Amino acid sequence: MCDGRSVEELKELAPGHLGFEVTVEQVRSTIEYLADLGLLEATKSNSDYRRVVDASALVARLAPLVRVLISSWFAFVTVLALVVCILLLIADWSRFIDRVAEAARDYPIPSVLLYYLTFIPIALLHELGHAVVVGYYGGEVPEIVIRKNAHFAVLCNSTVLKERKQLLSYLLMGTVVDVYIWLALLVAFHFNSHYLLLMFLLPQTVYFLLHSYSIFNNSDYLKVIATWLDQPTPVHPWDFLRRGWRQGPQSKPERQLLYIMTASVIIKLLMSAFLIWTFVRKEYRVLILYAIYKGLIYVISHSQRCVSRFTQWPTRIAKAGVTD
Repeated sequence: MCDGRSVEELKELAPGHLGFEVTVEQVRSTIEYLADLGLLEATKSNSDYRRVVDASALVARLAPLVRVLISSWFAFVTVLALVVCILLLIADWSRFIDRVAEAARDYPIPSVLLYYLTFIPIALLHELGHAVVVGYYGGEVPEIVIRKNAHFAVLCNSTVLKERKQLLSYLLMGTVVDVYIWLALLVAFHFNSHYLLLMFLLPQTVYFLLHSYSIFNNSDYLKVIATWLDQPTPVHPWDFLRRGWRQGPQSKPERQLLYIMTASVIIKLLMSAFLIWTFVRKEYRVLILYAIYKGLIYVISHSQRCVSRFTQWPTRIAKAGVTD
């Protein structure tokens, strides 16, 4: 389809191939994504997908449930479940903070490892939520994979999602799954604050407090807001914010997107400051362990690149010698 055409020309061709209109920004971001995967001519794959599970059989079994999951009454129940989660967290906040502080003092190394390991099954269920919606609308879901940044993703044919409602259902279903998992963990913690249960609850709670509404790292939240406003998802959120506040948005939907993204950043900064202040006063080791965890994730996500550079040093030195 590309065949040397410009982005504007590809935009005009898209409806005939995809069955729906796209923006220039959507075409450009798709090309960047395909280039990163190495699927375009003269590009080399920078992707490091690793297959986790063939999800097609399970998705086929669960797909009929989507008829209920996308109903208005279930959306109301989910919002109610989220409110209950927040109320439970507030009610048990003091005990929750005390148990996190104890875990950092008594089990520092196991806590770092469990913080990541206990989130794996939850992350897989999150991706399964996305996949089931695609399966319901007739798309293929060949597998769930782990990416080079140590996060999970679902590989699926999402081109079947031609209506905005379908796309919103797909983007939201992962978070819907997370809400009910969080609710179950909070209810269990309300009656029993066992260490292992805490290690399941802690990453899920941090996710909702800091990351569920984030606008970075290709987040579902940003895609949902952009889709709801009929705007292209900003490929580079920081650039979009800087440009928007310097030059001013061009339309009302773009202005609304700018305001929502800005509010998200402010809320995340305030919540981060609150958590830092809380654990500085309660137990500073919690912050040290979290920093170690983030460092480990960074190393894991960049390990292939570092190994590649290291193994290429002899070749580069040899080339430099030949040049000299």
